[in-house]
Amino acid sequence: MSVILGGCATQTDKKPAGVGTYPADECLSCEAIMPRSVPITYLILHHTAAPLPSALEILRGKDPQHKVGIHYLVSDETVPRVFKLASEEFSTSHAGRSKWLSVKSMNQASIGIEIVNLDGNTQLYPKAQIAKVISVSLDIIKRHNIPATNVLAHSDIAIGRKVDPGSNFPWKLLAESGVGAWPDDADVARFKILYTKNIPSNSELFEMFKTYGYRPENSETKTIKSTVEAFQRHFRTSKVNGEADAETVAILAALNFKYRKK
Repeated sequence: MSVILGGCATQTDKKPAGVGTYPADECLSCEAIMPRSVPITYLILHHTAAPLPSALEILRGKDPQHKVGIHYLVSDETVPRVFKLASEEFSTSHAGRSKWLSVKSMNQASIGIEIVNLDGNTQLYPKAQIAKVISVSLDIIKRHNIPATNVLAHSDIAIGRKVDPGSNFPWKLLAESGVGAWPDDADVARFKILYTKNIPSNSELFEMFKTYGYRPENSETKTIKSTVEAFQRHFRTSKVNGEADAETVAILAALNFKYRKK
């Protein structure tokens, strides 16, 4: 692999003044890129499900049968490195079939970060790696003015299809550091009292999820279960079982109260 060191400025980094790019440790070229048709308004986080060498090879998009790419990759080394694979001015095929709110082309509207981890649902993320993810994310969020509710897991935007970055990913820590959304404890406690007595119906849950941004296909039991599970991977990681219990619903209600009030 040819590697460009020292900030990784390339000929493709001709972005409007003030947009810039993250000063990565190393750069590699990715072939799975496309011109953007919409502004960058989302940040999507993934785990690689592969060790660093394999992940770098796959995410360069050279395989015609598996055209995937990413903007940044954070390694799991003792001293984590940030690899830049695509310029932010281009979209990459990191999100696949996905949707959130009214956006059905998440690739076009987002920057993607891959985090080296074989399975974020069973493997922990090293503290140094998470600190680097936070650093990269804060930089991107600031430069593109990305709202907290637009920092998402791959599993949030691909319900039932993807499970990354997984239930071991420390979303609360990221939110406390300024990366992503998180409900207020007082609101969760208040709503939990309400929902302990009465769990919403599937149709009501469907509307609550849609209000926050999730896009389940319908309100059927199987679909709602998959949506609840995706939600729990992000916001209620202590118990990811797809069951809409009082705590899970209270967290969803608290998020809507905090971020989606009109």
